[in-house]
Amino acid sequence: MSDSPVNRIPSISQLMELRPLKDLAHKVSSSTVAEGVKAYLQPYQKMAMEAAPTLPYASLQSLASEISDWILGQRGLSRPEVINATGQVLGADFPAGPIAEEILVQAHARRHDYRQATAQENYRQAIEQLLCEMTGAEAALIVSDRQAAFYLISQALSGQKTFVSRSQMSSTFDQIAMPKLLVEAGVQEVGSSNQIDLAALAGEIEADAEHLLWLDKTNFVASGSDVFPPTLEAIKTLKASGASLWVALGVAGLLPEAIHEELGLCSAKQALSAGADAVLVGGGFLLGGPGCAIVLGKADCVSKLSEVPIARYLQTPPASLAELEVALRIHQSGERVDDRIPVMSLLSTSEENLDLRATRLVEQLSVSPWIAEAEASSAEAFVLPGGIKLPTRHVTLKPSPEGAETLQAHLAGFPSVACWSQNGEEIVLDLRTLFPRNDAQLVSKLVPENNTYEGDGMGNTEK
Repeated sequence: MSDSPVNRIPSISQLMELRPLKDLAHKVSSSTVAEGVKAYLQPYQKMAMEAAPTLPYASLQSLASEISDWILGQRGLSRPEVINATGQVLGADFPAGPIAEEILVQAHARRHDYRQATAQENYRQAIEQLLCEMTGAEAALIVSDRQAAFYLISQALSGQKTFVSRSQMSSTFDQIAMPKLLVEAGVQEVGSSNQIDLAALAGEIEADAEHLLWLDKTNFVASGSDVFPPTLEAIKTLKASGASLWVALGVAGLLPEAIHEELGLCSAKQALSAGADAVLVGGGFLLGGPGCAIVLGKADCVSKLSEVPIARYLQTPPASLAELEVALRIHQSGERVDDRIPVMSLLSTSEENLDLRATRLVEQLSVSPWIAEAEASSAEAFVLPGGIKLPTRHVTLKPSPEGAETLQAHLAGFPSVACWSQNGEEIVLDLRTLFPRNDAQLVSKLVPENNTYEGDGMGNTEK
């Protein structure tokens, strides 16, 4: 009986005597912790029954810590980290993007500033003034999210002669139903549905048009957005109509000009300088802050939104204001922005760095009992909405006979949940969307402790 593989699994009572789980039992309840431990051990029991040679935890103490974090995440008391190896930095299911710990820590401290708490309106106005200083706008308005911002814009323009390109009448990548909003507001479509000819579009707009709405291609998924002309070019052409021009910049807007240029995107400052009357940007996305929305531009345009009866109920909550301020200060300082804003860190990673990490991962993961072969390759990834691609490196994992049924479950079933692309039975990890710390986390999950790897390509040896 003692030789049974299942006997290698620690008991629930044994684990609950260890400090992380014992402390957690005082915070919630012993029964809740016991149920959590039982559920967490199920993948290990399955591997043991399949006579896996080793089980992937370094010690009982580390296992107890993992289970404690997992139970907290399951109960909504904290969130386990999600390892994203899909090749997509921003998408429909995670539109705001990762937020820096620095922002969360500083914002937490500011939310507990009683002077700030007693002067919220002044604080809001101060952040709006900071946005005006950064972009050259006359006025700014911060609302809870993009859905709220688009709703306010549609209401402010309702009943007026407003035009939008027919090609842009589709839902956004973050699931905002633009056609419904704009049709209800009486916005008129012009142009073709499958291409945008700016000169022809300008010609179709009536002489007495009051407003034009333009959406940057990064408001949409890759399909179809490749026909969109650059936003800066569109502003310069369409501005000649004489109508006020409202521009939604999608995922960019408030980054340093050099970064916008590198990605082929238009900034809020550029859009306003070129003639846009109002510009919509996100507080999350490439800015790296909370998922709020910001409208910048001429004072009369911004005031139209403030005058919509429901506007005051759509204001950004104080917690998001504090996070937004910290994110803006980081960008304004220009100091180590690529390191301090997670999404910018991913986008700015050099190909040389990706090459090195891919080589190391292949060497380390090749000794996993669940992997028959690991292979590195060059690729391009659609990292952002609008079909924006960047060079990347893929690490493709081919499961061994032992890992054919368990490799995917093993990656997805632990606190640091992994997301990846699938190619038949193969798992494809895209390093453009992996932080360097995630490399080590993946190795620790897939390479049991007693599988030794001699050297990591950098003069180090690891277990």
